[in-house]
Amino acid sequence: MADPQTDLRNSEEFPVGYGDIQLTSSDRVIFHFQQWLLIYMSPVFKDMLMIGDAKESSNPPSVTLSEDSKTISMFLRFIDPMKDNPALDFTILSQLLEAARKYQFGKIKDWVASWLNGSDPAMEATATQFSTKQAIELLEVGTTFDVPRLSQLALRILIKAPAHELFVSKLARSEMFEHLMKIRSKRIDRLQQLLKLVLCGGATPRRVRSGQFTIPDTIYIGICTAMVDLMHAIGLEPSYACCMRNWSNHLNNIDYIDAILHKKKVFQEDLQELEAELPVLP
Repeated sequence: MADPQTDLRNSEEFPVGYGDIQLTSSDRVIFHFQQWLLIYMSPVFKDMLMIGDAKESSNPPSVTLSEDSKTISMFLRFIDPMKDNPALDFTILSQLLEAARKYQFGKIKDWVASWLNGSDPAMEATATQFSTKQAIELLEVGTTFDVPRLSQLALRILIKAPAHELFVSKLARSEMFEHLMKIRSKRIDRLQQLLKLVLCGGATPRRVRSGQFTIPDTIYIGICTAMVDLMHAIGLEPSYACCMRNWSNHLNNIDYIDAILHKKKVFQEDLQELEAELPVLP
């Protein structure tokens, strides 16, 4: 049987000598930190350390925490004035916010909200790449910890996700599921109307009266026929990727016609603008 003491390892970021108390994570990493700073920043740590939960018999005193090392490392970096705030890691955001709530350190939630509301290109790039599964998890985090922007970022992914990926028990039980279905239905309607205007009406709403697009009747009939399949695809997945994929499947054979190329460009521009919007919350 492994010796529990030999299983321990010291944090590289908060090594021996960095502080006068040891915090041991659930995965057996020891963080050395300043006791006075924990007491000052967190009323929970204050009670824990001053009432006697810390093992005073050890030198330095130690406390075993239920959080893993990744969460504790990020939590301590927020507290420590000598450390830069870490880049937000969406994979442990739930654990971080839970730790902030548990130890009554509200500034972490404030920072998360501020960062999500900012204009950091890296954050925006990451937020557009969430998988449906990640978005479902982050929607739950945003709802549980009352972080509206996070809920919006998650909904922006889910509103355009393939329908079969949405009907999972975790999301179906969510308070947000009914709202998601409503705004998704509105998105489908908007896309289908946009497609009609572009293909059969000659333009998008802002150009519908311009008359700049004209095509032969035979091509027009072919477009309207293809549109039936496009409309069905949008109903199942109202996303830019789905629209362009199906456009390629049904209309690429006539893309060489200038009018169709113009229509495709207009449709792409309007669709990208629509997809960048953050959905409203209930």
